[in-house]
Amino acid sequence: MNLEEKLAKLDELANQIEEDVSLDKSLEIFEQSIVLASECMIALNDCKGKLVVLQEKVRKITDED
Repeated sequence: MNLEEKLAKLDELANQIEEDVSLDKSLEIFEQSIVLASECMIALNDCKGKLVVLQEKVRKITDED
């Protein structure tokens, strides 16, 4: 599942937890949400790292001109 799909699933889970569901179901949804949110944060941090590297490369190219 890619980042966009995970974010969509998080949105879906948020909508589910707002419904009138049992405590057990709410806890299950919350647990799934925590796992997905963690995976999203890892993916976003990875993207941030790649962006920093690319920015440095662009800076080097533009400084050489």
